[in-house]
Amino acid sequence: MNVETLLSRAEALEAKIQKADDMDRYELHQQLHRTLVNIEQNGGRVPTRLRRLDLELLDQEIEDSFDNMPV
Repeated sequence: MNVETLLSRAEALEAKIQKADDMDRYELHQQLHRTLVNIEQNGGRVPTRLRRLDLELLDQEIEDSFDNMPV
């Protein structure tokens, strides 16, 4: 895939993530992260907003994992 196609895919995933519930958001985040990695591997530059979204979703997933820990 070329970088433009990957960027379009990442933007489509961004829109889906904003509308998704928590259950779907995890899988969509995994797809987004892989797409962003592919953009970089193909010599493209990941837009700041998509990088920020990736990191925010990662932070949420880490925080959610602590919610399930016994005290």
